[in-house]
Amino acid sequence: MTRSDAGRPNNVLRSARAISFMIAMAPLPRAFVFALALGIVATVGRAQIAIVSSYTENFNSLGTALPSGWAVWTSSTSSGNGTAFTWSGAQIANNASFSAGTAFRNLPGASQTWSASLSSGSDRALGWRGDSAAARDGSITFTLSNTLGYDFTGLSFKAFTPNSSGSAATIQFQYQIGTSGTFTNFTPTVSYTTVPTTGAPPLTVTTITLTAADLAVLNNQSSQITFRFDNAATTGTTWNTFALDDFSYSATAVPEPAACAALIGIAAMAGAAWHRRRRNAAS
Repeated sequence: MTRSDAGRPNNVLRSARAISFMIAMAPLPRAFVFALALGIVATVGRAQIAIVSSYTENFNSLGTALPSGWAVWTSSTSSGNGTAFTWSGAQIANNASFSAGTAFRNLPGASQTWSASLSSGSDRALGWRGDSAAARDGSITFTLSNTLGYDFTGLSFKAFTPNSSGSAATIQFQYQIGTSGTFTNFTPTVSYTTVPTTGAPPLTVTTITLTAADLAVLNNQSSQITFRFDNAATTGTTWNTFALDDFSYSATAVPEPAACAALIGIAAMAGAAWHRRRRNAAS
């Protein structure tokens, strides 16, 4: 996993102290004071939150545990996660049959040279085989505590079908804002349909990408944001395995309105104080 959020902004109090220091300096032209103050506004005033500007998860640590923020579930509903699945980090072969304990599994990743019996390799992917009602109705989730102060600029992931037999499953990519309410499909709908891996080439990897416009509904949210992979089927128990790899998103920090307003107000007061001091010195 890679997380990056370089240049976390200073807080408003620190900026206010910096402006007060400027006032205490030797008399300076008012335009210069304002330029410095507004320069501080330009570099701070962004909320400090859990979301980061660049995130990538390659799932290569699945042998130890699920990555932070990720969870797998059985018996999910349109508005609920369902029952937490007990994760096993054991490496599972591409064509391994279903068992209740391996409905969600640690599979060879998207860069593999495919064979039905392959289970090893350093590149890993998060797999899901829904060959029971509870597993079919399950889900994979990734949750952010909030997106306050950030706008998404893009999101992508790789999807593939590692096994060679079974029914095609349509996996929907959804979102939920807050801790309750129905999971919603993106507009336009984002989904991947599994295709048995047979013939040549033996493994087809699909990269699915969402744009800033697709993700705009999730921008600057003070509530929890959950992304979900969900099986659209409600019947049947002989599904192809779905595999997920190289999930990433990018986001841009945006100024927090309250902080900007506060700093601009401080800058205005600084200018007024400097003007009064200059006028008193001249009288």
